[in-house]
Amino acid sequence: MSHLRSLSTAGFALAAGAVLALTVGTAAGTAALTTTAVTAATPPAVSTAGFPAGGRDPGIFTDTCTRSRTAPNDPIMMPGMTGMSMQHDFFGNPAVIASSTAATLRGGRTTCSTAADSSAYWTPVVYQHGTPLTPSRTLLYWRAPAATASATHAMPEGISLIAGDETATAPQSTSVVDWTCTTTPADRRPSRSAAPHDCTGGAQLRLVITFPNCWDGHTMDGRDRSGAVYATAAGCPSSHPIQIPQIVMHVAYPTSSGAGITLSTGPQTQGPPVTGHADFVDGWQQTRMAADVSACVDAQVRCGPVRGEQAVPQGGRQR
Repeated sequence: MSHLRSLSTAGFALAAGAVLALTVGTAAGTAALTTTAVTAATPPAVSTAGFPAGGRDPGIFTDTCTRSRTAPNDPIMMPGMTGMSMQHDFFGNPAVIASSTAATLRGGRTTCSTAADSSAYWTPVVYQHGTPLTPSRTLLYWRAPAATASATHAMPEGISLIAGDETATAPQSTSVVDWTCTTTPADRRPSRSAAPHDCTGGAQLRLVITFPNCWDGHTMDGRDRSGAVYATAAGCPSSHPIQIPQIVMHVAYPTSSGAGITLSTGPQTQGPPVTGHADFVDGWQQTRMAADVSACVDAQVRCGPVRGEQAVPQGGRQR
């Protein structure tokens, strides 16, 4: 995984009681984050004894999910409009429908490796020569760069986010959407590009989507994308000063060929692969999210996969 560009630390202050107040450098003055968004209490301890330090690589934990369903629904962009969206592959909570919200998802079942994550994640369906490809594996990275890891806050409870552009007419930046291959013993760092390409040595084609990692402190609905932006080389902007874990979603498909790849654009239509994107509605158990962010991301520890009801880190690295 490529090294994330360094970010500057956003200033913040803890207020007494159950409210976390952050000073925001905008005309709005100060935004308050209540416990409905961020847990202010100290998260439960997580043992990471013997786990590798991040070093130059990001502190990280991972979550693996299988496809839960495929349906023409989009709870963020087209809430309640059942059957009217493009076809999406959903991962995580299998009960997700067009009207799902973070509140309806939280505490539900999941196809992810930890029961603490009942979130919904989705991507457009990938087709090859007109035939839909069933994702073989979806790996989620939760990370922050070494330079600012200690300033990372847990993902705000109930937030939704979108990465990538479903209306793109030209290749998107590979820092947001890129096509690569799964790793093999012979190729630990496969090439990345803006378009699907052939894989060798038994590797599978993989779509990688990187989410924004700077939050404005109050916007929870990802529909207009105003609440979260990407950090630049200068760090998180004053309008979005709160660094949150960056989700990087890796979806592998059972093909080694990049030929004939299209993406869903409607309930029954397909288009070019430049429209890659992904969506996330947070259904994490907040205390477990906060614990893993504190122990792994903030502390710059490579915690590897998290498993079970308590999202216990297993250590090491996973690609």
